[in-house]
Amino acid sequence: MPPNPQRRTQILDAAIDILADVGIGGLTHRQVDDRAGLPAGTTSNYFRTRRALLEATAARTADLHWQRVEALRAAVGTLTRDGLKALMTSMLTEPDEQFRRYTLARFELFMEGTRRPELQPFLKDLQAAAVKSATLILEAAGFTPTAHQMDQLSRLLNGYLFSELTIPGAGDQAELVDRLLRAFFPA
Repeated sequence: MPPNPQRRTQILDAAIDILADVGIGGLTHRQVDDRAGLPAGTTSNYFRTRRALLEATAARTADLHWQRVEALRAAVGTLTRDGLKALMTSMLTEPDEQFRRYTLARFELFMEGTRRPELQPFLKDLQAAAVKSATLILEAAGFTPTAHQMDQLSRLLNGYLFSELTIPGAGDQAELVDRLLRAFFPA
């Protein structure tokens, strides 16, 4: 019987939920089956090894990020500099629950990538999607950022998000966004 694409997605979405809830250590075939409400052994039928499950979960995470990029592209119109600051501040201070969970899972994968080089291609794709989404937002505000600027800014914002998720309460995000924009794109 050929693999069922909807079942595959169900498995990978359950894996992402596990990463967000309990971390990489909790990602087992059995836990994915339980989380997805599937019969025991289903996940291992799709992904024979933990490595295969991790790689597919990383690929699904990258796909979801690219979907967010496309949604952002459709949603963002022209922005003023103040509108850009407000949008970026909102993204840092009030992430929706799905984005928060997705970000936790993404960081779990990034940490695991330090120990598993086979995950690096997927993580590079995730970084490319993060850079692209940030670029779209800045271009909507009339900026013409270089690829190097966007990679640096994305890494800084990732670090900030990591800190906020692990040790909340860093302070005034609007001030941070304003300083970053002035440093990267002087008026």
